[in-house]
Amino acid sequence: MSSQIPTLVIFDNDGVLIDSEKLAARSNAELLTSLGYPTTAEDCEQRFTGMSDRSMVALLKGEGYDLPDDFIEQMYAMSEKAFETELEPVRGVHAVVQNLVQRSVKVAVASNAPRFNVIKNLRTTGYDSLLPPELCFSGLDVPNPKPAPDLHRHILSRFDHKPETAIVVEDSAVGAQGACAAGVPFIGVLYAVAPHMKAQRREEFQALGARAVLDTPEQLNETLSRYLSEGTPQ
Repeated sequence: MSSQIPTLVIFDNDGVLIDSEKLAARSNAELLTSLGYPTTAEDCEQRFTGMSDRSMVALLKGEGYDLPDDFIEQMYAMSEKAFETELEPVRGVHAVVQNLVQRSVKVAVASNAPRFNVIKNLRTTGYDSLLPPELCFSGLDVPNPKPAPDLHRHILSRFDHKPETAIVVEDSAVGAQGACAAGVPFIGVLYAVAPHMKAQRREEFQALGARAVLDTPEQLNETLSRYLSEGTPQ
Protein backbone atom coordinates (compact mmCIF):
# COMPACT_ATOMS: atom_id res chain seq x y z
CA MET A 1 0.00 0.00 0.00
CA SER A 2 1.31 3.46 -0.88
CA SER A 3 0.60 6.88 0.58
CA GLN A 4 0.23 10.05 -1.43
CA ILE A 5 2.95 10.95 -3.88
CA PRO A 6 5.27 13.44 -2.14
CA THR A 7 5.25 16.95 -3.58
CA LEU A 8 7.73 18.45 -1.10
CA VAL A 9 11.22 17.09 -0.34
CA ILE A 10 12.94 18.52 2.74
CA PHE A 11 16.71 18.06 2.82
CA ASP A 12 18.94 18.33 5.83
CA ASN A 13 22.07 20.25 4.83
CA ASP A 14 25.24 19.05 6.58
CA GLY A 15 26.03 15.50 5.53
CA VAL A 16 23.17 15.38 3.03
CA LEU A 17 23.83 18.23 0.58
CA ILE A 18 27.29 19.33 1.67
CA ASP A 19 30.20 17.26 2.97
CA SER A 20 30.70 19.25 6.16
CA GLU A 21 30.28 16.86 9.09
CA LYS A 22 33.90 15.72 9.14
CA LEU A 23 35.20 19.29 8.91
CA ALA A 24 32.94 20.45 11.73
CA ALA A 25 33.88 17.47 13.90
CA ARG A 26 37.58 18.13 13.37
CA SER A 27 37.15 21.81 14.28
CA ASN A 28 35.12 20.97 17.38
CA ALA A 29 37.72 18.45 18.51
CA GLU A 30 40.53 20.97 18.06
CA LEU A 31 38.63 23.62 20.01
CA LEU A 32 37.67 21.34 22.90
CA THR A 33 41.22 19.99 23.10
CA SER A 34 42.62 23.52 23.19
CA LEU A 35 40.29 24.28 26.12
CA GLY A 36 41.66 21.35 28.10
CA TYR A 37 39.17 18.65 27.11
CA PRO A 38 41.10 16.27 24.82
CA THR A 39 38.92 14.51 22.27
CA THR A 40 38.97 13.34 18.66
CA ALA A 41 37.13 14.25 15.49
CA GLU A 42 35.64 10.75 15.42
CA ASP A 43 34.21 11.16 18.92
CA CYS A 44 32.76 14.58 18.12
CA GLU A 45 31.16 13.33 14.91
CA GLN A 46 29.58 10.41 16.72
CA ARG A 47 28.28 12.48 19.63
CA PHE A 48 27.20 15.75 18.05
CA THR A 49 26.10 15.08 14.46
CA GLY A 50 22.73 16.70 13.83
CA MET A 51 22.64 18.59 17.13
CA SER A 52 22.08 22.31 17.31
CA ASP A 53 24.95 24.28 18.79
CA ARG A 54 22.84 25.16 21.82
CA SER A 55 22.05 21.50 22.44
CA MET A 56 25.72 20.58 22.13
CA VAL A 57 26.74 23.24 24.66
CA ALA A 58 23.97 22.18 27.05
CA LEU A 59 25.14 18.56 26.82
CA LEU A 60 28.77 19.47 27.48
CA LYS A 61 27.94 21.76 30.39
CA GLY A 62 25.74 19.03 31.83
CA GLU A 63 28.80 16.79 31.79
CA GLY A 64 30.80 19.36 33.74
CA TYR A 65 32.64 21.14 30.93
CA ASP A 66 33.56 24.70 31.91
CA LEU A 67 33.11 26.39 28.54
CA PRO A 68 33.81 30.08 27.86
CA ASP A 69 30.86 32.37 27.19
CA ASP A 70 31.94 32.78 23.57
CA PHE A 71 32.36 29.04 22.94
CA ILE A 72 29.78 28.98 20.12
CA GLU A 73 31.40 32.00 18.46
CA GLN A 74 34.80 30.30 18.67
CA MET A 75 33.30 27.12 17.24
CA TYR A 76 31.78 29.00 14.29
CA ALA A 77 35.06 30.80 13.61
CA MET A 78 37.07 27.56 13.52
CA SER A 79 34.61 25.66 11.36
CA GLU A 80 34.10 28.53 8.93
CA LYS A 81 37.85 28.80 8.45
CA ALA A 82 37.91 25.15 7.40
CA PHE A 83 34.80 25.55 5.25
CA GLU A 84 36.30 28.45 3.31
CA THR A 85 39.05 26.25 1.87
CA GLU A 86 37.82 22.65 2.18
CA LEU A 87 34.02 22.56 1.98
CA GLU A 88 32.59 20.63 -0.97
CA PRO A 89 29.15 19.41 -2.02
CA VAL A 90 28.43 15.73 -1.61
CA ARG A 91 29.24 14.41 -5.06
CA GLY A 92 26.12 13.43 -6.98
CA VAL A 93 23.53 15.16 -4.78
CA HIS A 94 23.35 18.34 -6.85
CA ALA A 95 21.89 16.19 -9.64
CA VAL A 96 19.29 14.79 -7.21
CA VAL A 97 18.06 18.28 -6.31
CA GLN A 98 18.18 19.41 -9.92
CA ASN A 99 16.05 16.45 -10.98
CA LEU A 100 13.40 17.37 -8.42
CA VAL A 101 13.35 21.02 -9.45
CA GLN A 102 13.04 20.07 -13.12
CA ARG A 103 10.04 17.91 -12.21
CA SER A 104 8.46 20.90 -10.40
CA VAL A 105 8.72 19.21 -7.01
CA LYS A 106 9.03 21.68 -4.15
CA VAL A 107 12.29 21.47 -2.20
CA ALA A 108 13.48 22.99 1.07
CA VAL A 109 16.43 22.82 3.45
CA ALA A 110 15.95 22.16 7.18
CA SER A 111 19.12 22.63 9.22
CA ASN A 112 19.94 23.14 12.88
CA ALA A 113 22.75 25.48 11.84
CA PRO A 114 22.24 29.27 11.71
CA ARG A 115 20.37 30.29 8.56
CA PHE A 116 23.14 32.69 7.50
CA ASN A 117 25.65 29.83 7.58
CA VAL A 118 23.31 27.52 5.66
CA ILE A 119 22.84 30.07 2.88
CA LYS A 120 26.57 30.86 2.74
CA ASN A 121 27.61 27.20 2.60
CA LEU A 122 25.06 26.35 -0.09
CA ARG A 123 26.36 29.25 -2.16
CA THR A 124 29.95 28.09 -1.64
CA THR A 125 29.07 24.60 -2.85
CA GLY A 126 27.04 25.68 -5.89
CA TYR A 127 23.50 24.99 -4.72
CA ASP A 128 22.30 28.59 -4.58
CA SER A 129 20.47 28.54 -7.93
CA LEU A 130 18.48 25.46 -6.85
CA LEU A 131 18.11 26.29 -3.16
CA PRO A 132 17.88 30.09 -2.80
CA PRO A 133 17.60 31.73 0.64
CA GLU A 134 13.80 31.62 0.72
CA LEU A 135 13.96 27.81 0.70
CA CYS A 136 16.40 27.60 3.63
CA PHE A 137 15.14 27.20 7.20
CA SER A 138 16.99 27.00 10.52
CA GLY A 139 16.19 25.28 13.78
CA LEU A 140 17.38 28.45 15.51
CA ASP A 141 14.40 30.33 14.06
CA VAL A 142 11.77 28.16 15.76
CA PRO A 143 11.19 27.57 19.49
CA ASN A 144 12.93 24.19 19.51
CA PRO A 145 15.42 22.76 16.96
CA LYS A 146 15.54 19.16 15.79
CA PRO A 147 14.85 16.57 17.29
CA ALA A 148 11.72 18.57 18.15
CA PRO A 149 9.09 18.74 15.37
CA ASP A 150 9.02 22.56 15.25
CA LEU A 151 11.27 23.09 12.21
CA HIS A 152 9.57 20.54 9.98
CA ARG A 153 6.14 21.77 11.05
CA HIS A 154 7.19 25.32 10.24
CA ILE A 155 8.26 24.29 6.73
CA LEU A 156 5.05 22.34 6.17
CA SER A 157 3.08 25.42 7.17
CA ARG A 158 5.08 27.71 4.88
CA PHE A 159 4.44 25.41 1.92
CA ASP A 160 0.85 24.61 2.95
CA HIS A 161 1.58 20.89 2.99
CA LYS A 162 0.37 18.02 5.13
CA PRO A 163 3.02 15.68 6.61
CA GLU A 164 2.06 12.77 4.37
CA THR A 165 2.65 14.85 1.22
CA ALA A 166 6.29 15.51 2.13
CA ILE A 167 9.41 13.44 2.70
CA VAL A 168 12.59 14.30 4.62
CA VAL A 169 16.14 13.26 3.68
CA GLU A 170 18.38 12.96 6.75
CA ASP A 171 21.83 11.70 7.72
CA SER A 172 21.41 11.90 11.50
CA ALA A 173 19.17 10.29 14.09
CA VAL A 174 18.50 13.73 15.58
CA GLY A 175 17.06 14.99 12.31
CA ALA A 176 15.15 11.78 11.69
CA GLN A 177 13.56 12.08 15.13
CA GLY A 178 12.44 15.60 14.22
CA ALA A 179 10.79 14.34 11.04
CA CYS A 180 9.06 11.51 12.89
CA ALA A 181 7.83 13.88 15.60
CA ALA A 182 6.27 16.05 12.88
CA GLY A 183 4.68 13.01 11.24
CA VAL A 184 6.77 13.30 8.06
CA PRO A 185 8.20 10.10 6.53
CA PHE A 186 11.96 10.12 6.05
CA ILE A 187 14.77 8.56 4.08
CA GLY A 188 18.05 7.94 5.89
CA VAL A 189 21.25 8.43 3.90
CA LEU A 190 24.67 7.07 4.84
CA TYR A 191 26.86 8.31 1.99
CA ALA A 192 28.63 11.00 4.07
CA VAL A 193 28.55 9.14 7.40
CA ALA A 194 31.94 8.04 8.72
CA PRO A 195 32.60 4.34 8.00
CA HIS A 196 32.83 3.38 11.68
CA MET A 197 29.39 4.92 12.30
CA LYS A 198 27.44 3.49 9.35
CA ALA A 199 26.20 0.28 11.00
CA GLN A 200 24.95 2.08 14.09
CA ARG A 201 23.31 4.83 12.04
CA ARG A 202 21.57 2.27 9.83
CA GLU A 203 20.14 0.58 12.93
CA GLU A 204 18.98 3.95 14.29
CA PHE A 205 17.22 4.81 11.04
CA GLN A 206 15.56 1.41 10.84
CA ALA A 207 14.39 1.65 14.45
CA LEU A 208 12.82 5.04 13.68
CA GLY A 209 10.91 3.60 10.73
CA ALA A 210 12.86 4.95 7.76
CA ARG A 211 11.12 4.41 4.44
CA ALA A 212 14.57 3.58 3.04
CA VAL A 213 18.20 3.63 4.19
CA LEU A 214 20.51 4.42 1.29
CA ASP A 215 24.25 4.24 0.70
CA THR A 216 24.75 6.45 -2.36
CA PRO A 217 23.35 9.60 -3.98
CA GLU A 218 22.47 7.48 -7.01
CA GLN A 219 20.23 5.32 -4.83
CA LEU A 220 18.64 8.48 -3.44
CA ASN A 221 17.89 9.75 -6.93
CA GLU A 222 16.36 6.42 -7.95
CA THR A 223 14.31 6.13 -4.76
CA LEU A 224 12.90 9.65 -4.94
CA SER A 225 12.07 9.17 -8.62
CA ARG A 226 10.18 5.99 -7.75
CA TYR A 227 8.28 7.68 -4.91
CA LEU A 228 7.30 10.51 -7.24
CA SER A 229 5.77 7.94 -9.58
CA GLU A 230 4.37 5.37 -7.16
CA GLY A 231 4.05 7.11 -3.79
CA THR A 232 5.94 6.64 -0.54
CA PRO A 233 5.62 3.14 0.97
CA GLN A 234 3.86 2.91 4.31
